[in-house]
Amino acid sequence: MDENKVSDLFTLASEKFKGLIDANSVVGEPMPVGDGTVIIPISKVSFGFGGGGNEFEKKNSAGTRFGGGAGGGASVQAEAFLVINNGNVRLIPMDSPSTPIDKVIDMMPGIIDKANGFISSMSDKRAAKKAQQADAAADTTAPEEIL
Repeated sequence: MDENKVSDLFTLASEKFKGLIDANSVVGEPMPVGDGTVIIPISKVSFGFGGGGNEFEKKNSAGTRFGGGAGGGASVQAEAFLVINNGNVRLIPMDSPSTPIDKVIDMMPGIIDKANGFISSMSDKRAAKKAQQADAAADTTAPEEIL
């Protein structure tokens, strides 16, 4: 049997798969959204192929005939989306249900921002109150200095 013919079948099949599946099939092209958010699709890619062949003797003449074939299949399934927004990165799975812990983790950046804003506003209020008290103390001594 001529092994080159079977080898040629596998080479041809693998070259066809290379054209169909590349790195962009797994990690997709980034998609910018108007508000500065970038969404990147993440996929699961499965593929396989097989083939074989054999030589047969010709019935009425000398020599052989080759018979063979090759085939394959591929599957691309969306698994998740990577969302990047204002320096925050979130992975949003497509098929797994969210648990309460997942929701809390997703909410953490917003909670931290709100807590920082609250602490900052409280600090500003304290500073303003101290400045107001200092101004009030300065105003009480002012009439004595004038006289």
